[in-house]
Amino acid sequence: MSQSIEQSMQGRSVSTLADPGAWAVTAFATTSFMLGMYNAHLLSAGGAAIVIPVAFFFGGLIQIIVAVLEVARGNVFGAVVFGTYGPFWVIYGFIAQHYAGVLAPASVGSAIALFLAVFAVLTFYFFIASLKTDFILVLVFALIFIGLVLLAVGAGSGHVVWTKAGGWVTLAFAVLAWYHAAGDVIAHTFGRTVLPMGKLK
Repeated sequence: MSQSIEQSMQGRSVSTLADPGAWAVTAFATTSFMLGMYNAHLLSAGGAAIVIPVAFFFGGLIQIIVAVLEVARGNVFGAVVFGTYGPFWVIYGFIAQHYAGVLAPASVGSAIALFLAVFAVLTFYFFIASLKTDFILVLVFALIFIGLVLLAVGAGSGHVVWTKAGGWVTLAFAVLAWYHAAGDVIAHTFGRTVLPMGKLK
């Protein structure tokens, strides 16, 4: 993802900062995969609380740090994407740990559905922007959008089948995001592309 979302630096001095995008994508994919395992009901829900510290410190904090670094590098797309999904995970952690228990039970589902739905809207225009990057990244954003919609419907309706479907879609985009991050890291150390991404013109 990091190489694909690199913006044109014409007319500017080249940044001396290393490209941190793969770090953020790794954090996003790992946290998403863990939550997806519980949403897909592949693991007992009793252990789902383990995702909260991961959401705070890996999925959230790392992406926020990378978003700031991407601003310094002049990468608008990377800054906005990581600066959106980083806070998403921090907010998710706070909701799960501090707020879900204080809301009226009848209101929890609709509140979480709203939270997921607004991030689905943001993801949709990230998807549009990704159409000038590569096939894997486009597929990742498409699946994130679908996953958020399914999870929002599941939270709002209370029907677990939607949440389970959203969990499976989450696992799918997490694996693809891992692939993309691995491709960027391996390409850096090997000095060539090893994992193809399907560059789009």
